[in-house]
Amino acid sequence: MRRIAVWYILLNKRLFKKWSFLLILCIVPLLVAGMRLASQQESGIATIALCMRNPADELSAGIVEQLQADRDVLRYVVCETEEAARGLVESFEADAAWIFPEDLTGSIQAAALRKRVKPVVTVVEREDNVPLTFSREILCSALYPAFSYAVYEDFVRDDLGLEVDAEELLQAYERTLVEGSLFQIEYFDGQVVEDSNYLLAPLRGILALWLVLCGFAASMYYIQDEQRGTFSWMPVRHRLWMAFGFHAVLLSDAVVVLLIACRLAGIFTIWYKEAANAVLFMGCALVFCNLVRLICGTLERLGSCIPILLMGMAVVCPVFINVDRFKLLQYLLPPFYYLRATHSTYHIYLMAAYICAVSALCVLVSGCKNVIKINTK
Repeated sequence: MRRIAVWYILLNKRLFKKWSFLLILCIVPLLVAGMRLASQQESGIATIALCMRNPADELSAGIVEQLQADRDVLRYVVCETEEAARGLVESFEADAAWIFPEDLTGSIQAAALRKRVKPVVTVVEREDNVPLTFSREILCSALYPAFSYAVYEDFVRDDLGLEVDAEELLQAYERTLVEGSLFQIEYFDGQVVEDSNYLLAPLRGILALWLVLCGFAASMYYIQDEQRGTFSWMPVRHRLWMAFGFHAVLLSDAVVVLLIACRLAGIFTIWYKEAANAVLFMGCALVFCNLVRLICGTLERLGSCIPILLMGMAVVCPVFINVDRFKLLQYLLPPFYYLRATHSTYHIYLMAAYICAVSALCVLVSGCKNVIKINTK
């Protein structure tokens, strides 16, 4: 154990003298700080220009105030005139403009009397896309309470023919309202999904890709040392385990940075689950990067494969979006297990199985390459 500790310290000291290794480590705090700063700024997937033709209309003013209070997804800009709102859309400063009529209450009541939904707010857009489709759902949800009550009032007074005081009718309607959210999102492990900033959502996946990049950096450092003859004193049959140890030293530093980054970013769950998940992910990245190193063989081939593999992981693994069409490819890539295991104990066991399976492949490929070298000599 003392000998292993000495080797660990010496290899670590050697790594920290490499400027490229220090640069890779510095990427994470800069990334986390930048995304945290961006999440605190006013932002949104789309910018909406709001305009009230009649600022004195209480319903329009209330809905505009409600929309402005909820800025988690959309960014709102209030315009005094309709021309100004349309101008923001035309000049690409806003993605859409929502123009409220002079009498929004009257427009909603008129739609309710006809027993069908009539357009009550003018929406101006340059083009239709997914964020704007989603934004219109937010607008509908803001208008729905007023429309719902108008339909309810019309049904009670006209269809049922009841003469009810307006205050009593409102109290009866409010007794049927559901407080809070109708739905609660929960992971398999029982953790409830809280409201979070959408900019921080892909941060764990980006950190996972970064740790795999650290593994590839270790592979490149190892190939360079092998070419220099640094490990020529070690028997060929033991060099694979030396490579595993070399990668483990670098990745252990990266795992510590990864855990600290998750904590600072506010995406940390339970410490023992995070630690176990990170250590197993380190093992997955270690064996995966070594397998790629053994298959590539040279520094040039490995360097050309790294961007392709990282881009493939960003697309196939649930870093930004979850793509179910690549199930087989997902199970071949380490970030998939790490991202799934955050809230799934089942994938933690799969990570252990992955380490064993890919380690066996590394032993097989390394053995075949050693036999070929011996026969060639």
